[in-house]
Amino acid sequence: LGVVGSVFSCRVAAYAVMSNHLHVVVRMDPTVATQWSAEEVVRRWWMLFPGRGRVLADGSALAADPVAVTRQAADAAWVAQRRGRLCHLSWFMKALKEGISRRANREDDCTGAFWEARFTSVPLLDEGALMACMAYVDLNPIRAGMADRPERSAHTSARTRIAARQRARAVQRIRAEVPAGKQTRALERAGVTDATAPGANGRAESGLWLAPVSTCLRRVPVDDYLSLLDATGRAVKAGKRGAIPPHLAPILARLEIRLDDWLGLVTGSGLFSRGCIGSAASRAQEATRRGVDWVRSRCSAFLGGTRARPAAA
Repeated sequence: LGVVGSVFSCRVAAYAVMSNHLHVVVRMDPTVATQWSAEEVVRRWWMLFPGRGRVLADGSALAADPVAVTRQAADAAWVAQRRGRLCHLSWFMKALKEGISRRANREDDCTGAFWEARFTSVPLLDEGALMACMAYVDLNPIRAGMADRPERSAHTSARTRIAARQRARAVQRIRAEVPAGKQTRALERAGVTDATAPGANGRAESGLWLAPVSTCLRRVPVDDYLSLLDATGRAVKAGKRGAIPPHLAPILARLEIRLDDWLGLVTGSGLFSRGCIGSAASRAQEATRRGVDWVRSRCSAFLGGTRARPAAA
């Protein structure tokens, strides 16, 4: 979805990939496509529809040959048609679904239709509708009982935004609290090795292929949107299996606790001098291996208590 969303002239506001369906909140933006050069249109199109002879064994496209790009860009009618398609919802869905179906059929060694139907499109007419739909999509795994909170909901825009937000917060804290000479090492330990990664410059939604919440919902900060998700997800809905447990702390508090623990791990000293780092189950296995009653966890980021006793034989 990220590749398709970055190739088309559109803005993806939310998504959720479920076990047997997916949701996408997207706005097609033809004005952006009009600014592309002919060569840019060719390169974008060939990223998704490379044609014969330009596909690797795994189904991905070969890098576009500059000479071929220039030759194709000279065909004004071809370029005009593809420019229009790259800002059309039906072609967006075709590009998204076709890649998935081809890969699934290739992995299952079969042919035929993969999707039950084409797709259903529902227009969102105002900001309230957009906000409600974004929240509905991001909470889909929770309502289905597949996760109990947004930060654990795999394959959703909420989790993508949270990951970028946490990276940005880590960068901010490291720059503010770690001596200048040790910041590079601390950033590397925190996994911030790519300056272009989402949130790597210290801004929560920079570098994301998703449209920032603040541009979708009239300058609503991402933290406010996450708080809205958390409050909505706690409401028990009739006919739905899941909800965010009421005993959990608010999402921003949960994320800050995890961030404190993580920064303690990556910037602390003497972490590996005694004890070990790992989940309670992993530490119980290590205690059994060592022949001791328990081993101490050196970092509270790994939940499950500070002691882990071996299981009874």
